[in-house]
Amino acid sequence: MRKLVLSFCVAALVLVVCGKPVVHTKPGEVYKRVARPEIWQILPRTQAESVGLQSGDLVLSYNQEPVRTNDEIRRAQARALGSKGRIPVVVLRGDKELEFSVEPGPLGGMPVAAKYPSSLALALEDIMRHFGLFADYDWLAALSGESFTFTARADECRAWWPGGKSGEYLAQLADMTGLSIERLGARGQGLGVDAIKQELLRGRTVLVHGGWPDHRYGFWGIATRYDMKDSLVYGYSLDSAEELGLTGLVDEAYVVAPADDYKQPDELLARVLTQALELTQAYSDTGWKSGIQAYDLLLTSLDTVPFCPVCGTEESQACFDRLVWATIAHKQSANRFLQSMKLASPEQAGLLDETIADNQAIIGKLEGIARSSVRLGRLEDQRKLALILSKVQLIENDLIGLYEALLVEF
Repeated sequence: MRKLVLSFCVAALVLVVCGKPVVHTKPGEVYKRVARPEIWQILPRTQAESVGLQSGDLVLSYNQEPVRTNDEIRRAQARALGSKGRIPVVVLRGDKELEFSVEPGPLGGMPVAAKYPSSLALALEDIMRHFGLFADYDWLAALSGESFTFTARADECRAWWPGGKSGEYLAQLADMTGLSIERLGARGQGLGVDAIKQELLRGRTVLVHGGWPDHRYGFWGIATRYDMKDSLVYGYSLDSAEELGLTGLVDEAYVVAPADDYKQPDELLARVLTQALELTQAYSDTGWKSGIQAYDLLLTSLDTVPFCPVCGTEESQACFDRLVWATIAHKQSANRFLQSMKLASPEQAGLLDETIADNQAIIGKLEGIARSSVRLGRLEDQRKLALILSKVQLIENDLIGLYEALLVEF
């Protein structure tokens, strides 16, 4: 009876979240929406803050050049470097267009794309909406484990979020989302474009991890077409409103299709919490650490200069900032998921409220770090940041106990 009740509640919640029937969309539509030059957060001590830009502002033009994507605004900013005097920026705020005058260079607004750091969840949402299935980013990020933990590795960029073990959860995730997910090739061997090309020529949809150009090389994304002219596979990945060519070896690839049998997510919360507990442990053979042990690695990194061995001294601050904001985004996603689970499982509202409060406490401490004047580069300052992060780690440890309590009650 419990499963039937919870299943009914979640099914009702799907209707509430959807608001209207889901329609089939073109591949890449979710990516195009997320890659709009909309401001998610105003960073402290930046032009955006000083001239009065606000969260939710949508940039329409920069230096009289219309911009529709984050890539376009970055290119417009690069072209404006060296300009004399101030330049105009036009934003849409609500239903009004407002013009601001700024110096050439970055505005200092964190784009809304940074609100969705789970590249696997975003890829799956795009695929599912293409199939006409209900898809919610926060549910998918929770089911893949990405909104409940972060991963770190000693020799990798400190701002790097590869999705960790999320690929291992795809089979479980498929059972709850109405998908069939079939691996291409063997794990860990790397794939060229041939296997993906053959599936695309058959009209199939391919989920891809790795192989994307530049800073997106380790993200998840979707392959959409094969171009015979240049022999490249093209597709979309995080923060890409335009198709990108796969230029490197792919780590993993999966053929995705709608499943014949859709399973109601009657054990959704239990599945997510079980994964959250698993992800507090170190990875056995990949070198990546997750959960509490990833925090240990992060704290150790703050006791060294440079903080990031990949970025070096000059870029370590930007690396650290990206890591902090990505963690905030994950925690906010986890809380949105948990709020929806309160509707599906109201008898657990007390424990869920405690879990949400702990996540909110972590968000508060991280926002304090993001807006503080303490900067990387000096061990004294970095150790001050480490003290705050050690308190975050203690809250994470408390969350483990709450997950266990929820599972017992469930």
